[in-house]
Amino acid sequence: MQARRAAWSGARRIVNRDTPSLPARGAWWGALALLAMVALVVFVRLRLLQIPLERDEGEYAYAGQLMLDGIAPYQMAWNMKLPGTYAAYALMMGVLGQSIGGIHFGFLLANLAALALLYFIARRLTGFWGAIVSCASYALLSLSPGVLGLAGHATHLVTLAALGGLLLLLRAREAGSGAGLFWGGFCFGLAFLCKQPGLYFGLFGFCLVLRDAAQARPVAWRRLLRKTGLFSAGMILPFAVTCLILWRLGVFARFWFWTFTYARLHAGILNGAMAWGQFLSFLDSSGWVKWSLPWAGAGLVCLLWDKENADRKFILTTLLGFSLMAFAAAFYFTRHYFIVMLPVVSLLIALAVTTAAAAAKRARWALARLAPTALFVVACAAFIWEQRAVWFQMGPEAACRSIYGSNPFVESVEIGRYIREHSAPEARLAVIGSEPQIYFYSHRRSASGFIYMYDLVQLHRYAGQFQREMIGEIEAAQPQFLVVVSVSSSWLDWIGADRTLHDWSLDYLRRFYQWAGTAYIYPTRSDYVWDGASLAEKSGTGPLVDVYKRKDNL
Repeated sequence: MQARRAAWSGARRIVNRDTPSLPARGAWWGALALLAMVALVVFVRLRLLQIPLERDEGEYAYAGQLMLDGIAPYQMAWNMKLPGTYAAYALMMGVLGQSIGGIHFGFLLANLAALALLYFIARRLTGFWGAIVSCASYALLSLSPGVLGLAGHATHLVTLAALGGLLLLLRAREAGSGAGLFWGGFCFGLAFLCKQPGLYFGLFGFCLVLRDAAQARPVAWRRLLRKTGLFSAGMILPFAVTCLILWRLGVFARFWFWTFTYARLHAGILNGAMAWGQFLSFLDSSGWVKWSLPWAGAGLVCLLWDKENADRKFILTTLLGFSLMAFAAAFYFTRHYFIVMLPVVSLLIALAVTTAAAAAKRARWALARLAPTALFVVACAAFIWEQRAVWFQMGPEAACRSIYGSNPFVESVEIGRYIREHSAPEARLAVIGSEPQIYFYSHRRSASGFIYMYDLVQLHRYAGQFQREMIGEIEAAQPQFLVVVSVSSSWLDWIGADRTLHDWSLDYLRRFYQWAGTAYIYPTRSDYVWDGASLAEKSGTGPLVDVYKRKDNL
């Protein structure tokens, strides 16, 4: 028993050292600040509950819709992502409805759950006021258009599962609980199941368990193997069960090809210059989110300067390292990938503020003593003011256009409605473009399993094969509707990409389809011309989406 207690002494030092008793008035102010942050999250997300789905959300929603219809993942639609997010969407839509509002309400609950988990983690690592600062930082950053935070991205689910795993792990360290190690590993396994970079959080947890178990002198090898074994078993279980289910459903081979074989190839496509360009693009498009990095850097300096709390230092520096790996996986640096960095960034910001506040208490002047807290409050107010147009003024459609520009996300709602109203439930649909949300809105099944075009127009050995497979699937299915997306962000063609699909589609449309309508995309509005209008009205340049219907005599 004494050996077990000694193994967790580092964790207890954090709790005892950093959570001193608070004056009642101070606790009330902290509680009010936390309540204000929660109220802001709820208000903004409810106000923009109907913001149209973007394409990643469309993929998850369509895959979840198929699962609710009894169709296995990777059976009628496939991509490189692991199926945990598909299952989460199916669960949310099964409970809250197959709608934009149902999906976004589910992610409102996920965001609140992440805030709650972060609060209890931060209480252990940074104290009460550190927890308030951490939650305030996370609430603002995770809601920001700079990380596409209003959308239901897989990174929100990865972060939620990783936070759950970390909290269980910290509690297990305090109590010496083997069950806590197992369930902590299980949560980290769910993070990986939602998206491959979630694996890095599991590796972080394993490093923490391994360090704790190896600290005893002499090393108790049996105890070390038991603790790491329990954690590893919990982490492996979700993926092992998923593989078994997909094997029983007959889709394991395709699942493995897309999520591992092809995913490894895709991860190595970018060269150094392209990766650097991706990172600069992230900094340029992330808005005020990037200014969280200097604050976090100051917190890191405070952490490394502290010579006493080695346990906290190990936890946060290791978490920072693995969070960076998760963010930089394959060096794509897409804005919503930064969401996996938000917990550690928020914790480091809390350390910067609380350390500065503790140092300022020795100052002679009252204004100097209040300066660190006041500076953080002003920074939060400025951040909210910067986001005011999206958060408080724009409606859902205007907010979508403001965040995503000419991407056809608003238009997809109307296109999906038109197809749903002009076709039978069993009709098939093909989208020549990367807009899977149209399948979800129309509730029509895809004629091809290729729901993104990006993998077909990059420079790799499978690109030509993918295009030929998609062509064969569409010709075999003979979809009633065919949607052609003329928006550059729906393709991102590489110079020298295979043109087989492009050339085929022109000829296929001419022979078998007639024009049914067009959505013209402008910066602040959309114009729709449907089949009741004259063909002469179908003109114009710029981003647009054409809808074609199969000729009646075929």
